[in-house]
Parts: sequence; structure tokens; C-alpha cells
Amino acid sequence: MNIKEHYSFMARLYFHQSILFTVVFTVIILPNVKKADFLLSNLAGLAVFLCMIYFILRCLYFSYKTSAVSMMLSNGPMAEHNETLLIIPSHNANCLMEAYSSDGIRRLSLLIIKGKERRARLKYYELGKRGRLFKINEHGIGTTAYMHIDQSGISFITSKKKLPVMINTRGSKSRSFIVGPDHFELKKPYSDRMLLKNGRPVMTIKKGLMPIKWQQYFSPNTPLLKVDPSLSKEERSLCLCLLVLF
Repeated sequence: MNIKEHYSFMARLYFHQSILFTVVFTVIILPNVKKADFLLSNLAGLAVFLCMIYFILRCLYFSYKTSAVSMMLSNGPMAEHNETLLIIPSHNANCLMEAYSSDGIRRLSLLIIKGKERRARLKYYELGKRGRLFKINEHGIGTTAYMHIDQSGISFITSKKKLPVMINTRGSKSRSFIVGPDHFELKKPYSDRMLLKNGRPVMTIKKGLMPIKWQQYFSPNTPLLKVDPSLSKEERSLCLCLLVLF
């Protein structure tokens, strides 16, 4: 999936919502302005009108972004800063996070697993029947790892091994973990997040530091995910879970 498909979906979503609120405003609100209570009808009409304007503006915004990224994609790959990804809100209710590279390609996603797939994975990995199960997908690779969280403990599962995740210390702005021989520390200063592995920063989420060139394709307030390029795909998946889920 690329960012153009995401923007196109959001534009269609807001277009349908704007149509719905326009119909409600013209068919229900306007004909009853003089018939119903003056204050209530005006408040209801104002609320519907503001929602209608908001949805129209959002539809126009995502339509503009769709056109902008269409030109970018048609000019070929232009990925820069491969260790820096952009976190875009997903329209998938089961997706907790989606990260895109600067060329508009979705590179990472973190999803909560439900239903039949969850039951099958819990049985396959012998995790019992309770708890929450998450998976990490990478572009061009597929699912790289799972994380299971329940009251009895936390497990990180890859194709080769299953590791227990021990929460060492808890705090309002920091938390530390022990996974195998490695020690991880999660720091949360203000709205940013930083994950350290054995005292070395390996993954961060920050806002407000986007390169100017990217702002014509992405919102200036889009959070940036910076990943240490020396991490393996399993380490990258583990760090992403620790950074986002805790």
C-alpha cells in the first residue's frame, strides 16, 4: 500500500460524510427551522452545518494531497533518510500504527489480531486463550513477529524463538524491560518517545522535525519514527512493540 491509496480512501470517506450532512441539513434542518423551538433548531442546525463544512474541507485537503503524491509517485522513487519514517493514522480499526517512507510506501505496520486468526496463532504458539495479540508487518517481507500480552506475562515471538519480556521498572515517564540478554529503557519526555537498548538510542518518535521538502506531501505535524539502521528485522519489530504498546 502507498500513501496515495490512503489519501484517496480518506478523501472518499470525507466526501460521503459531507454528502450525508448536506442532505441532513437541507432536508431535515432547514424545513424545520420555523416549526421547531427556535433555540434548539438553531443549535442543531449550527452543529450540522459546522460538521458539513469540516467534512468538505477535509475532503478537499485529502484530494489535494492525493494529487500531490500522484505527481511524486509518477516521477519515480525519491526515498530519503531511509532510517526516518512517517507515522500516518490508519483507517483500519485494527491497525495501531502505520509508518511510511518519504517515497509514500508503507514500510511498517503494527496491528492487533482478532477473531479466527488470533485463535489460530494463540493455539499454534501455545499462548493459552487469553490476552492481546499483536503482529508487525514489514513491506516486502510480511509478518516479522508477534507480541502477546496478558496478566501472566509478555512474550515476543518470531519464526525462530519465543522470548519473555520482563518489565523491570515502571514510572510515569520511563519504563525499562529485560528481553533475553538485553536491557531496554523507554523514555517519554513530553509527547516524544525514545527507546534505548543497552544504553544506546535505537528508536524514537518525535514531532515537529520534518524536512521542508516533505511538507507538500505530508502534514507538518506528522510524527517521525527514527530507526537505527543496524537493527535486524526481529530487533526492529521488538523495539516497535516496546515503543508503541507501553
